[in-house]
Amino acid sequence: MSETEVQDQGVSENSSGRRLQTARQRALVAMVKSRDFITVADMAAHFGVSEMTIRRDLKALERDGSLERAHGGAVLPEAEPLGAEQPFRDRQVKNLDGKRKIVRAAAGFIRQHEMIGLDVGTTTLMLAREIVGFPNLRAATNSLRIAMTLADSLVSVFVPTGQVRPLEMSITGGRAIRELGNYRFDKTFLGLSAVDETGLYDFSIEDTEVKQAFAAQSNQVIALVDSSKFGKTSTVRLGGLEMLDVMITDAPPPQSLARALKQARVELVIAGDEGR
Repeated sequence: MSETEVQDQGVSENSSGRRLQTARQRALVAMVKSRDFITVADMAAHFGVSEMTIRRDLKALERDGSLERAHGGAVLPEAEPLGAEQPFRDRQVKNLDGKRKIVRAAAGFIRQHEMIGLDVGTTTLMLAREIVGFPNLRAATNSLRIAMTLADSLVSVFVPTGQVRPLEMSITGGRAIRELGNYRFDKTFLGLSAVDETGLYDFSIEDTEVKQAFAAQSNQVIALVDSSKFGKTSTVRLGGLEMLDVMITDAPPPQSLARALKQARVELVIAGDEGR
């Protein structure tokens, strides 16, 4: 093991080591951008660390969407068309570990006798499964998947009427929006397609309108956002960061987003962190 690697491993447990690791990861992304593809062996030789260390870095970079591991090395992720929405089933298996952490943290915000709003999305569906045993709780949702999950549970569930959006199985339209205006929610849990310092984004215009209706009727708006969605935008801007009261995620956001969240007075919860 080289001296560089010993130093790197030795400081990785403190704040200084975290900065060094971040710098190396950024350098890895820059290398791949300049060459399109680079092998693990070449990266390890360049930084004077083991291939195992590089693989750990690549795993972290793949998790946040910066790179993709391929053929013993790394490549830039293929850019998705701005309006392309992945099928619900595909999104359900993406970043599952991170979503499980988010859901456990989100469930801790819910209290008995509350009325909550549950937006459509894969993480909100996981939250619905987490709370099926919660007594004295009411929930409204525009997701038919969530409604079916809660229908045979201790949670009383309400759904608005409207048009069903195929594949996503969400209820949309003016009638649904008007009906949600008759509710008052203690908390609403929102799913998002993307978030950066400019605001909150979603793929669907129809779903976005319902998200806005939920938020407008809620005392506290909580976004459930896994780290793969950081630093990205999508088809429709839902609103600014100030729309949120809390963002629950599975990893620290980029510094620019963290600063913007703080400026917008959004409470940032890193799921799994000690001390909450």
